[in-house]
Amino acid sequence: YVGGKEIPFASKIQLEKRMPFLKKKFLYAADFAKADIIDLFGQKKIDQANKLSADCFENMVFINDGKMNFNANALPYSFQLSSIRAAANIQSFKDKNWEILLMGNFFANNVELGRQDADFGSVLISKGKGNFEYASLNGLAITGEVRKILPIKIGNRISYR
Repeated sequence: YVGGKEIPFASKIQLEKRMPFLKKKFLYAADFAKADIIDLFGQKKIDQANKLSADCFENMVFINDGKMNFNANALPYSFQLSSIRAAANIQSFKDKNWEILLMGNFFANNVELGRQDADFGSVLISKGKGNFEYASLNGLAITGEVRKILPIKIGNRISYR
């Protein structure tokens, strides 16, 4: 919504690729820019459309209470800077506790949304009772996109480094 008017997030060019009828309906970008959703599609189509909504966009962890009931906990701020695309359980070398290695980023978004590129790899440390803490990878920065984390096995030792 802008100024109380519901407008499309997608650009004129993006919408025209999926709905070519818009090319003829809005010949000029200036006319498209003034249009709201009802101008674009008509009230009848809007009324008939399936409507979905989302109100939570945080990266989260879901904790199972052992009875298949899950509690959703938002991750700390440092984990909200980009998309998380891969996770792996790792064992801490300091205290032998298990932690979660998280990585992500996504570059193929449209221009309006931009790249999601602020994740350089991080470790999620459980502090118990659904509380978590951020830890960096100690100077290592993964600057690309990550889709999968696989272990490296050397002898009998498995490592994610």
